[in-house]
Amino acid sequence: MTPNGFPRSRLLLALAIAVPLAVLGDAIWVRTDPEGPPWQGLDDWWNGLVGSPVGSPLWYVAECFNLLGGALGLVLGAVAVVALLVVRRWRSAVYVGAALAATKLVTDGLKAVAERPRPTDITVDTGSWAFPSGHASRMAAVVVVIAVLMVPARHLQRWWPVAVVLTCAMMLARNWQHAHWLTDTVAGAATGAAVAVFVWWALSPLLDRERALREGVALETADSGTQGTGSEHLS
Repeated sequence: MTPNGFPRSRLLLALAIAVPLAVLGDAIWVRTDPEGPPWQGLDDWWNGLVGSPVGSPLWYVAECFNLLGGALGLVLGAVAVVALLVVRRWRSAVYVGAALAATKLVTDGLKAVAERPRPTDITVDTGSWAFPSGHASRMAAVVVVIAVLMVPARHLQRWWPVAVVLTCAMMLARNWQHAHWLTDTVAGAATGAAVAVFVWWALSPLLDRERALREGVALETADSGTQGTGSEHLS
C-alpha cells in the first residue's frame, strides 16, 4: 500500500486555501455578535430539532463519537503514527502527525477569533469556544488522511461516500448533544478537510518519494519471483 499522489488539478489546492480563509471571514463576522450571527435562526431551528435526554440510547451513540473525537482519537492518531514507523513508512507518519497537528492549530485559532458561546442546553462537559467544531474538523481531516495513505486510488470513489457519512455522523453527534450549533460543525468539517488536503499538497514530495520507493521494491520483488520461478522451471 502506497500514498496516493496529489491531483494535478489546481482546483483542489485552491479550495484547500480558500475554505479556511472563508471560515476565518465567518469567524470575524461571528466575533462582532457572538450570540446572534446572521445565521442564528437556522442554528436555533436545528438545535431544537435534534437531541435526546442524557442517558438515552441515541445520546450514548453521540457520546461514542464525542470520545472518538477527543482523547480516544488522539490516542488512535498516536498509534497510527507508531504503526507507520514500525512498517518503515516514516514519511506517511510525518503526514499523519502534520495533518492532525495543523488541523488542531487552525481550528483552535479560528475558535479564538470567533469566541462564539456553545448552546445553553449542552448535555456534555466540554471546554473552549463553539465555532468551528474541533471534533468535526478532526474527523474530516482523518477521512482525508485515510484516503491519502490507506485507500488505493482505484477505490477512492467508493471511499468518499463513506468519508462523507462518517463526517456527517460526527457533525450530527455534536449537534445531538447540543455541544455545537449546526454552522459550527459545517465550518469545522470544511476546515479539517481543507487543512488535511493542504498538508497533503505541502508534503507531496515526501509522499511521492515513499510511493516511488515502495513501488520500486514491489517491482524488484516481482521480478525476483519471476526469475526464481523461471529458474526452477528450467532446472
